[in-house]
Amino acid sequence: MSQENPDSRYDPQMLLENIGVEGQRRLGQSKVLLVGCGGLGSMVISVLVRAGVGQVTVLDADRVEMSNLGRQILFNEDDVAEARPKVEAARDRLARINSTVSVRALVERFEQHNARALVADADLVVDGTDNFEARYLINDTCVELGTPWIYGGVVATSGLRLTVVPGQGPCLRCLFPTRPEPGVLPHPRTHGILGTLPMVVAALQATEAIKLLTGAPASTGLLTMDLWEGRFQTVKARRDPKCPVCSRIASK
Repeated sequence: MSQENPDSRYDPQMLLENIGVEGQRRLGQSKVLLVGCGGLGSMVISVLVRAGVGQVTVLDADRVEMSNLGRQILFNEDDVAEARPKVEAARDRLARINSTVSVRALVERFEQHNARALVADADLVVDGTDNFEARYLINDTCVELGTPWIYGGVVATSGLRLTVVPGQGPCLRCLFPTRPEPGVLPHPRTHGILGTLPMVVAALQATEAIKLLTGAPASTGLLTMDLWEGRFQTVKARRDPKCPVCSRIASK
């Protein structure tokens, strides 16, 4: 094993004026909740662990399947053969990359019975899910508790990213007041997905996470992209005074 100071892994990051020594200290004291460990989640957690976030809790009830390997970077064929839970495979792999970060792996789903306790223990929540039911629950719980969260969506060649800071801008329901019925919107299971797309959206989510955790302001607006066409656009988004979530919390 190298005798190099293990903290030297952060030297290039600390050279950034945006982060520095103080930003790195803040990262090391931060707790992140990652909901979902698929294409988005496996990339997000890899970046955050390498960046030195102090504690990451990741939950996902799924096991590794062969169809995951084209885009979910922490898994391999041995995990498929063993039908390993995604979160456990991710935790064990990342422990060999940065043993100074605590990765808590929960083989479960984000649901009404556990949502509040999980969010209450986090400084930031990152969305790695693939369904609006979970995203609306993340949104509603985070807004209620005042916890920032970062939405990410991917399907086919298109992606989305939105940073929600309660009280400072719109939440997910401000933009999408009504939850779409299952099967109405395109989904990777029906419309496919470009393998590089989750990597790009997750990198953008992870960057937002690092910004927020080091004290930088969040990006504003809904970022949309078509990776195949190379098109990126930021759509202005405003808080809806009639939002069913924001307005209720603001009135308390």
